[in-house]
Amino acid sequence: MRNNRKSLGILIIVLGILILALVIYLFIFNKEKPAPEINEEVERPIIQPLPENEDVEPDPSITPGDKPREGVYDISSETEHKTNETDLINVAKAFAERFGSYSNYSNYSNFSDLQIFMTSKMRDWAENYVADLRKSSQAADEYFGVTTKAISGKILNYQEGSEAMVLVTVQRRESGSDVNAGQSYIQDIEITVNNINGSWLVDSAYWQ
Repeated sequence: MRNNRKSLGILIIVLGILILALVIYLFIFNKEKPAPEINEEVERPIIQPLPENEDVEPDPSITPGDKPREGVYDISSETEHKTNETDLINVAKAFAERFGSYSNYSNYSNFSDLQIFMTSKMRDWAENYVADLRKSSQAADEYFGVTTKAISGKILNYQEGSEAMVLVTVQRRESGSDVNAGQSYIQDIEITVNNINGSWLVDSAYWQ
Protein backbone atom coordinates (compact mmCIF):
# COMPACT_ATOMS: atom_id res chain seq x y z
CA MET A 1 0.00 0.00 0.00
CA ARG A 2 2.77 2.39 0.91
CA ASN A 3 4.64 1.46 -2.27
CA ASN A 4 1.61 2.33 -4.40
CA ARG A 5 1.25 5.76 -2.77
CA LYS A 6 4.94 6.38 -3.19
CA SER A 7 4.82 5.41 -6.87
CA LEU A 8 1.75 7.61 -7.44
CA GLY A 9 3.47 10.57 -5.85
CA ILE A 10 6.53 10.14 -7.99
CA LEU A 11 4.37 9.87 -11.10
CA ILE A 12 2.53 13.08 -10.26
CA ILE A 13 5.80 14.90 -9.71
CA VAL A 14 7.21 13.63 -13.03
CA LEU A 15 4.03 14.64 -14.89
CA GLY A 16 4.16 18.07 -13.29
CA ILE A 17 7.74 18.55 -14.39
CA LEU A 18 6.88 17.45 -17.97
CA ILE A 19 3.90 19.80 -18.11
CA LEU A 20 6.00 22.71 -16.81
CA ALA A 21 8.74 21.92 -19.36
CA LEU A 22 6.16 21.83 -22.16
CA VAL A 23 4.71 25.19 -21.11
CA ILE A 24 8.18 26.73 -20.96
CA TYR A 25 9.02 25.33 -24.39
CA LEU A 26 5.85 26.64 -25.96
CA PHE A 27 6.22 30.06 -24.36
CA ILE A 28 9.91 30.63 -25.21
CA PHE A 29 10.78 28.67 -28.34
CA ASN A 30 7.48 28.66 -30.14
CA LYS A 31 6.65 32.38 -29.67
CA GLU A 32 4.90 33.80 -32.75
CA LYS A 33 7.15 36.05 -34.77
CA PRO A 34 5.78 39.51 -35.77
CA ALA A 35 4.63 39.87 -39.30
CA PRO A 36 7.11 41.73 -41.51
CA GLU A 37 6.32 45.41 -42.24
CA ILE A 38 4.96 46.08 -45.66
CA ASN A 39 6.50 49.10 -47.34
CA GLU A 40 3.48 50.54 -48.98
CA GLU A 41 4.11 53.29 -51.52
CA VAL A 42 2.00 56.38 -51.07
CA GLU A 43 -0.07 56.96 -54.11
CA ARG A 44 0.70 60.41 -55.42
CA PRO A 45 -1.89 62.41 -57.33
CA ILE A 46 -1.17 62.97 -60.98
CA ILE A 47 -1.00 66.67 -61.83
CA GLN A 48 -2.61 67.41 -65.11
CA PRO A 49 -1.31 70.36 -67.20
CA LEU A 50 -3.52 73.40 -67.47
CA PRO A 51 -5.70 73.30 -70.55
CA GLU A 52 -4.67 75.60 -73.34
CA ASN A 53 -7.02 78.12 -74.81
CA GLU A 54 -7.91 76.48 -78.09
CA ASP A 55 -9.68 79.59 -79.39
CA VAL A 56 -6.55 81.81 -79.41
CA GLU A 57 -3.39 80.90 -81.30
CA PRO A 58 -0.19 82.28 -79.70
CA ASP A 59 1.84 84.73 -81.73
CA PRO A 60 5.40 83.34 -82.01
CA SER A 61 6.79 86.84 -82.49
CA ILE A 62 5.59 87.98 -79.05
CA THR A 63 7.43 86.96 -75.91
CA PRO A 64 5.48 86.63 -72.62
CA GLY A 65 6.91 89.92 -71.38
CA ASP A 66 5.59 91.72 -74.46
CA LYS A 67 2.00 90.67 -73.96
CA PRO A 68 -0.26 93.47 -72.69
CA ARG A 69 -1.90 93.06 -69.30
CA GLU A 70 -5.30 94.27 -68.28
CA GLY A 71 -5.34 97.42 -66.18
CA VAL A 72 -1.99 98.76 -67.45
CA TYR A 73 -1.88 102.55 -67.48
CA ASP A 74 -2.06 103.98 -70.98
CA ILE A 75 0.35 106.93 -71.13
CA SER A 76 -1.21 108.13 -74.37
CA SER A 77 -4.34 109.06 -72.44
CA GLU A 78 -2.40 111.52 -70.26
CA THR A 79 -2.99 115.18 -70.94
CA GLU A 80 0.02 116.77 -72.68
CA HIS A 81 2.09 118.84 -70.26
CA LYS A 82 2.10 122.56 -71.06
CA THR A 83 5.47 124.20 -70.50
CA ASN A 84 5.27 126.89 -67.84
CA GLU A 85 7.61 129.46 -66.30
CA THR A 86 8.99 127.00 -63.73
CA ASP A 87 9.97 124.59 -66.51
CA LEU A 88 11.79 127.35 -68.37
CA ILE A 89 13.68 128.40 -65.25
CA ASN A 90 14.86 124.80 -64.75
CA VAL A 91 15.91 124.59 -68.40
CA ALA A 92 17.88 127.83 -68.10
CA LYS A 93 19.58 126.74 -64.84
CA ALA A 94 20.68 123.41 -66.32
CA PHE A 95 21.95 125.16 -69.45
CA ALA A 96 23.86 127.76 -67.42
CA GLU A 97 25.68 125.09 -65.38
CA ARG A 98 26.86 123.21 -68.45
CA PHE A 99 27.50 126.38 -70.48
CA GLY A 100 29.67 127.87 -67.74
CA SER A 101 31.70 124.73 -66.95
CA TYR A 102 34.59 124.00 -69.31
CA SER A 103 38.33 123.48 -69.53
CA ASN A 104 41.06 123.62 -72.15
CA TYR A 105 41.89 119.96 -71.45
CA SER A 106 38.36 118.89 -72.48
CA ASN A 107 38.70 120.91 -75.70
CA TYR A 108 35.64 122.94 -74.64
CA SER A 109 33.34 120.02 -75.44
CA ASN A 110 30.59 121.47 -73.25
CA PHE A 111 29.64 123.90 -76.02
CA SER A 112 29.31 121.16 -78.64
CA ASP A 113 27.31 119.03 -76.20
CA LEU A 114 24.82 121.89 -75.78
CA GLN A 115 24.25 122.51 -79.49
CA ILE A 116 21.10 120.37 -79.56
CA PHE A 117 19.58 122.85 -77.07
CA MET A 118 20.50 125.94 -79.13
CA THR A 119 18.86 127.79 -81.96
CA SER A 120 20.79 128.06 -85.23
CA LYS A 121 21.88 131.60 -84.32
CA MET A 122 23.21 130.44 -80.93
CA ARG A 123 25.04 127.49 -82.52
CA ASP A 124 26.85 129.78 -84.95
CA TRP A 125 27.93 132.02 -82.08
CA ALA A 126 29.12 129.02 -80.00
CA GLU A 127 31.23 127.63 -82.86
CA ASN A 128 32.99 130.98 -83.35
CA TYR A 129 33.47 131.42 -79.60
CA VAL A 130 35.00 127.97 -79.18
CA ALA A 131 37.34 128.59 -82.14
CA ASP A 132 38.63 131.73 -80.42
CA LEU A 133 39.06 129.90 -77.10
CA ARG A 134 41.05 127.13 -78.74
CA LYS A 135 43.36 129.59 -80.46
CA SER A 136 44.07 131.44 -77.24
CA SER A 137 44.81 128.24 -75.33
CA GLN A 138 47.14 126.64 -77.89
CA ALA A 139 50.21 128.33 -76.41
CA ALA A 140 49.22 127.46 -72.85
CA ASP A 141 50.26 124.03 -71.62
CA GLU A 142 48.88 124.50 -68.13
CA TYR A 143 45.38 123.44 -67.22
CA PHE A 144 42.65 126.04 -67.04
CA GLY A 145 39.00 125.35 -66.27
CA VAL A 146 35.83 126.78 -64.80
CA THR A 147 33.12 124.99 -62.81
CA THR A 148 29.65 126.51 -62.49
CA LYS A 149 26.76 125.67 -60.17
CA ALA A 150 23.31 127.26 -60.53
CA ILE A 151 21.92 128.84 -57.35
CA SER A 152 18.64 130.42 -58.43
CA GLY A 153 16.67 131.65 -61.41
CA LYS A 154 13.85 134.06 -62.16
CA ILE A 155 11.79 135.10 -65.16
CA LEU A 156 12.56 138.59 -66.49
CA ASN A 157 10.21 138.46 -69.46
CA TYR A 158 7.73 135.80 -70.56
CA GLN A 159 5.59 135.57 -73.67
CA GLU A 160 3.53 132.41 -73.29
CA GLY A 161 4.29 129.82 -75.94
CA SER A 162 6.79 132.09 -77.68
CA GLU A 163 9.75 133.49 -75.75
CA ALA A 164 11.19 133.88 -72.27
CA MET A 165 14.12 135.67 -70.71
CA VAL A 166 15.56 134.09 -67.55
CA LEU A 167 18.15 135.48 -65.17
CA VAL A 168 20.18 132.70 -63.53
CA THR A 169 22.51 133.30 -60.60
CA VAL A 170 25.43 130.89 -60.41
CA GLN A 171 28.51 130.20 -58.31
CA ARG A 172 31.70 129.82 -60.35
CA ARG A 173 35.25 128.76 -59.60
CA GLU A 174 38.24 129.20 -61.93
CA SER A 175 41.09 126.73 -61.60
CA GLY A 176 44.59 126.53 -63.01
CA SER A 177 47.21 123.83 -62.67
CA ASP A 178 46.41 123.80 -58.95
CA VAL A 179 42.74 122.84 -59.09
CA ASN A 180 41.97 123.87 -55.51
CA ALA A 181 43.61 127.28 -55.72
CA GLY A 182 40.74 129.12 -57.46
CA GLN A 183 38.42 131.38 -55.51
CA SER A 184 34.66 131.01 -56.00
CA TYR A 185 32.49 133.97 -56.98
CA ILE A 186 28.87 134.77 -57.80
CA GLN A 187 27.80 135.76 -61.30
CA ASP A 188 24.56 136.23 -63.25
CA ILE A 189 23.80 135.05 -66.75
CA GLU A 190 20.86 136.23 -68.85
CA ILE A 191 19.43 133.46 -71.04
CA THR A 192 16.81 133.90 -73.75
CA VAL A 193 14.73 130.85 -74.69
CA ASN A 194 12.59 130.68 -77.84
CA ASN A 195 9.86 128.22 -78.80
CA ILE A 196 10.92 126.73 -82.15
CA ASN A 197 8.37 124.30 -83.59
CA GLY A 198 7.28 123.19 -80.13
CA SER A 199 10.81 122.93 -78.66
CA TRP A 200 12.22 125.53 -76.29
CA LEU A 201 15.78 126.35 -77.42
CA VAL A 202 18.36 128.79 -76.07
CA ASP A 203 18.76 131.74 -78.41
CA SER A 204 21.28 133.79 -76.41
CA ALA A 205 23.32 133.73 -73.18
CA TYR A 206 25.08 136.80 -71.77
CA TRP A 207 27.21 136.88 -68.64
CA GLN A 208 26.43 139.92 -66.49
